[in-house]
Amino acid sequence: MKVLALSMVSVLLLMSAIFLVSISHDGEFLDLAFEAVSAFGTVGLSRGATGDLDGFGQAVIIAVMFVGRVGPLTLGFFLATHGTPRVRYPAGQIYLG
Repeated sequence: MKVLALSMVSVLLLMSAIFLVSISHDGEFLDLAFEAVSAFGTVGLSRGATGDLDGFGQAVIIAVMFVGRVGPLTLGFFLATHGTPRVRYPAGQIYLG
């Protein structure tokens, strides 16, 4: 279930990034999708469309690169850990008066 949640968040992020980049730049869909997926995976490959993007498109690619590197790892870590507290308090009765 946790893997499915992590995968769905990643797919939704990629779809949003492709949509935003395709709004800001008139180019082939496959080139823009390749740029977004490459940025998400921090692969470093490009089909040359990144240089043609305007400031908004480049900002989207930068954000996708950052989230692709940090986001899924962090989300996976928080989904994998249990919410057990590390501090245990002793049980006892306190008598006042």
